[in-house]
Amino acid sequence: MDKLVEIEEAIGKHATWMSHIREAVLEAPAGIDVESIRADDRCEFGQWLYASHWLPEERATEYYQDVRRVHAAFHDLAAKVAMLAASGRAVEAYTLLYGEYVTMSGRLAIALRAWQAALRRGD
Repeated sequence: MDKLVEIEEAIGKHATWMSHIREAVLEAPAGIDVESIRADDRCEFGQWLYASHWLPEERATEYYQDVRRVHAAFHDLAAKVAMLAASGRAVEAYTLLYGEYVTMSGRLAIALRAWQAALRRGD
């Protein structure tokens, strides 16, 4: 599959995952597995990002590295949101969710779009 198409599909997977986190905050289950949320290689997007189909030279690009770094930071933040929600601190969870979390999600989308643009240019 074309890398441009794969990145577009990955953006959709990321959006789906974000909606799951929002639902988790609404439901605030006490037994939520925060560490599985923190793991950036378990979501569909992360599985795609860490898959073996990437060539070493693709993994070495600044675009791949930036997406990987921002994605990991996004998961750390998502885990913090989930932990706050599960501990009954819903107001703090919502504040983080609709503030820093949304901003981080936007940063990831921008990094992915930059990667797509680089691929179109042949970088």
